Amino acid sequence: MKPLHVLWKKPTDSGVYAGGSWVDTGGLALGNLVTQDVMELARSTDTAETSTWWRVDFGRLVPLSMFAILNHNGSPAARRRHVVTNDPNNAGSPVYDTGFERMSTPTEVWGQQPFGAFPFDGVDTTAYPGGTVDLHVAPSTVYGRYLFTFLSDPSNPAPYLQAGRLMAGEAWTQKMAFGVKIRPVDPSETRRTRGGRRLVRKLPGYREVSITFEHMTEADAYSTGFEIERQLGKSGDFLLVYDPDDSPAVRFRRTVYAALTETTGITTTTATMPRRYGWGITAEELI
Repeated sequence: MKPLHVLWKKPTDSGVYAGGSWVDTGGLALGNLVTQDVMELARSTDTAETSTWWRVDFGRLVPLSMFAILNHNGSPAARRRHVVTNDPNNAGSPVYDTGFERMSTPTEVWGQQPFGAFPFDGVDTTAYPGGTVDLHVAPSTVYGRYLFTFLSDPSNPAPYLQAGRLMAGEAWTQKMAFGVKIRPVDPSETRRTRGGRRLVRKLPGYREVSITFEHMTEADAYSTGFEIERQLGKSGDFLLVYDPDDSPAVRFRRTVYAALTETTGITTTTATMPRRYGWGITAEELI
């Protein structure tokens, strides 16, 4: 099991976007990939591969280890490729190249549904509670100035490709204490009529996450935990991945695009040297 991954520093939010062919009107521009609202979509003009790509110029070398595209409409056949390079035209040898990978992860466990009900592509979209997520975690951190992302789904029935958020950066990793809690929240309102009939005003659900970290080093506690609370506060967003090596059936049920609901502060947990520290994440899903 890998430790928790948290992507909170996102150089893609301040980069310059170009490339492909994207709708400029109707609130569907390529720039929507950096907004916190995943329902603000960037939409291509068609499904041609010459239209469905973009380049992000960071302006300098940046560290990258995690790449995520949230709330995309890729079909089960859709593929994605990330290329990190130092050449603005993607010429020569790249720093890192994921190659084309499927955007939809098979989430069904073979044999758990009766014959005829099992999707033969293995994709159950209900396993993406907060919307579809395309996730790639590099084996190690890479450094580059440009990120090229190519999408390939020419037979998408839409007929266009769209996505609500791009996040790429160096993920922070940390081992967790026992007691991690991921809770589906149903904010629907219920009441009873005078006759006893139960009425429900259905509202969209979301997830809450509670995580405790114990015995953190001073560097992790104050350069990361403290800075997440200070820099992001309640308004900033991050992507939390419980374990990139999770089985496909649960990976995205425990991957949450979230914001803090409160700041917990750093606690000194040992009296002896070297000091150890405790911290926690209490967050809610952004939908």
